[in-house]
Amino acid sequence: MSDMKVVPGIQITPANMPINALPDMDYPAYDSTTAYKIGDYVTIDRINYQALVANTNRHPVTDTVSPAAWQNMGWVNKYRMFNKNIGNTWKIGTYTSAPDVIDFTVRPGKRINAIGLVGVRASSVRIIMTVPGVTDPVYDKTFAMSLKAGGSWYQYYFGQFTTKDNLAEFDLPPFNNADIRVIVSAPGGTARVGMFVVGWGKSIGTAVYGTSLGRKKYSTIKEEFDGSITITKRGRRRSIDFQVVLTADQISSVQRTLDEVDDTPALYVGSSNLDYTVIVGIFDDFDTGLPTYNRGEYTLKVRSLT
Repeated sequence: MSDMKVVPGIQITPANMPINALPDMDYPAYDSTTAYKIGDYVTIDRINYQALVANTNRHPVTDTVSPAAWQNMGWVNKYRMFNKNIGNTWKIGTYTSAPDVIDFTVRPGKRINAIGLVGVRASSVRIIMTVPGVTDPVYDKTFAMSLKAGGSWYQYYFGQFTTKDNLAEFDLPPFNNADIRVIVSAPGGTARVGMFVVGWGKSIGTAVYGTSLGRKKYSTIKEEFDGSITITKRGRRRSIDFQVVLTADQISSVQRTLDEVDDTPALYVGSSNLDYTVIVGIFDDFDTGLPTYNRGEYTLKVRSLT
């Protein structure tokens, strides 16, 4: 059993991300004089667009001619770990990536105590928290995301690596003027982060045994007349059905907390020691019966956005 947490994320914009070495643009800026071909890409205000038809002087944002000349492809690589949405549509299967390392600093501008990264592909994640006027970091921890198998010398040298995909920590000092540097390291490979959340963690009960994990894929398989199949690969979503208990005096505050993240992506953590119970997504339903002997129970189903 573990304290069940939810973290409403703080929006990360250029104003509160003072350092990030990744480029602001994935493709050339739009130019009204360029003759674009089908499949060409441009970047405008950190959003990528792909040409659907050959066109000149049809601005991807302001053009209203039908059919559309451009398709909104979502945020550039640099901001993809913070934003998934295209209007009201949240894309799945997207992430921020870079060779060897992703190194960035955020400045939340308010008190925070929690940080989470999901969909991580890296050997380690280092989190460094600094505040003005203090020489040494107030928080500096490195978390291994890939470990050698243990148990025997043979397993250590020849066994597979064990990996963690998600990370959530709730022990950050609650300064309101801190900078948080995150270093996602994958030496010799590609570092990747699906989503990043920083904010104030709130307890919504105690996660208990019975919590279940799921995954739904959206690929389609078309069977032909001769038995051959055509597979169209699409994204997939994780889901967790958290089984949670709480005391009677917690019910109203938990309802209020969940009201704040209704239809809003947030970080949900059953246990920070079990990375597979860490998920960023939207919860479906919250139903709880009247408490018996001061004890209530509920199931919270959360579907991922990564």
